[in-house]
Amino acid sequence: MTPAAKLLHARIIAADARYGAFASTHEAMGVALEEWDELRDAIKANNLAAVAHEALDLAAVCIRLHDQLGYVESLKDRSAK
Repeated sequence: MTPAAKLLHARIIAADARYGAFASTHEAMGVALEEWDELRDAIKANNLAAVAHEALDLAAVCIRLHDQLGYVESLKDRSAK
């Protein structure tokens, strides 16, 4: 496992433990957009350490959403038409 993959895995585990599953895809989108804004700000500031950090934060949100769509029935129920 690469160093980035290890950091990403740790972020996913920590977020799952702290926040639990997303309530809906809309909640996940809100979190992802917040992380996107933070990544954009880091890029605009040319802060490479912050860019690396925020890129992993955004990736963690997207992967958590992907994974939870496979097993969290309440997320699927609230998000499907």
